[in-house]
Amino acid sequence: MPEVQKSTTTMSTTQPDGNVICNKCNEKILNVMTADDGKVYHPHCFNCSDCGKTLAGGFFYKSKPSNKPTDVPLKFDDSIRYCETCYKKIAPKCDRCTQAIEASSVMWNDKKYHESCFTCWGNDKEKVCNKLMKDEPVYPDGNKWYCRACYDKLDTGRKAAGREILEKKCKNCHKGFTSGTQVSEFKEDYFHPDCLTCTQCGKSICQRKFYHQEYKMQSDNKTNLLCEQCHYNNSPECAECKEKILDGQSYGFEGKSFHGRCFMCAQCKTEIGTNHFSKSKDGKYLCARCTAHHSQTNTHHGQQHG
Repeated sequence: MPEVQKSTTTMSTTQPDGNVICNKCNEKILNVMTADDGKVYHPHCFNCSDCGKTLAGGFFYKSKPSNKPTDVPLKFDDSIRYCETCYKKIAPKCDRCTQAIEASSVMWNDKKYHESCFTCWGNDKEKVCNKLMKDEPVYPDGNKWYCRACYDKLDTGRKAAGREILEKKCKNCHKGFTSGTQVSEFKEDYFHPDCLTCTQCGKSICQRKFYHQEYKMQSDNKTNLLCEQCHYNNSPECAECKEKILDGQSYGFEGKSFHGRCFMCAQCKTEIGTNHFSKSKDGKYLCARCTAHHSQTNTHHGQQHG
């Protein structure tokens, strides 16, 4: 969900000269009007997008301007607003206090927190620390986080893994991790969320499904990760069913690729896999068992791709 801001409208009267038009219904405003961001509305036209309650003269929520794309299902723009009650129903919740987040927040381990809730959990001896951690190095231990002083007081076994992560650098930009930020992990490599991107198109793959193509190593030693669309575009086509080979076992022979389920004996329909097989004069593949019943030449075996 985009970051939102709490706003209020102004109410005023207008002379019935027919020159003031409501920005929503495009009808004339003959009496009272409400204004927001330089646009005017009938009071009954300026309402909550969820419950329909008028927002004229009261508080409401709308998104802050942003040039960052978002794929969240709940869309905010200059025509969609929510009253306080409805916003709290759909607003992101702080994972620590479970209350709605109405202002800026901290993202950590795929979860959001109020800045005031993202505080040190304290150590084994001093249970309460409450140091604000947004602008401080974060030392994780399971689902909790600590300031350096409290972290150093934890049992050695509990803190070893968290400190190791914090001291690593991002695989792609080779910079360290700042406080209060999310750290993404893949195959023992760590990334800033903005650095975990599709190698080909640059689209963010943080918290999305992606694919790792180990057989295409990059000259700059960056991890080669592809979003779903680029993985689809780069995937070979099965020579048998003509569909893309997106995942699962695949096999190759004579420059052709096959799904595991498609690379089968033309006679008994058994999957050939990496077993011995033969190719008939008419170009069909036969398993070793069916080959024994036919006069064939040139026995082969499939090459496994993945």
